[in-house]
Amino acid sequence: MSSPEHKKKPVVRTRTPRPDELTRETFEFIAAIDDYKRRHMRSFLDDREVLEVLFDLGYRDAAQGEVRDASEGQLEAFSAERYRYRMEKGRLFPTWSEVLDLLLGLGWKRSTDRAA
Repeated sequence: MSSPEHKKKPVVRTRTPRPDELTRETFEFIAAIDDYKRRHMRSFLDDREVLEVLFDLGYRDAAQGEVRDASEGQLEAFSAERYRYRMEKGRLFPTWSEVLDLLLGLGWKRSTDRAA
């Protein structure tokens, strides 16, 4: 029996989507992340690098317009949202598709239509 002071870990049920279940937008984001990691010989990306990939794909923060570099406010907003998501879901590492969803939820939009 566990005491009331002993808190249970949150039960997290996740399923990584198959590539054919991803939207084109999500697939392009994940491919761009993988390409960035290979080019820069990085296993993990910090928040600034994630936003750099997003900028390279033509996304902009709706509130910032066409500004090319991430502001400290954008970085803080992204970091806070990612932290909130991790705590809420009990996940140390959200998937890249979840990260893109978080960014879209923060108001990031593609400023140009990129052809495949």
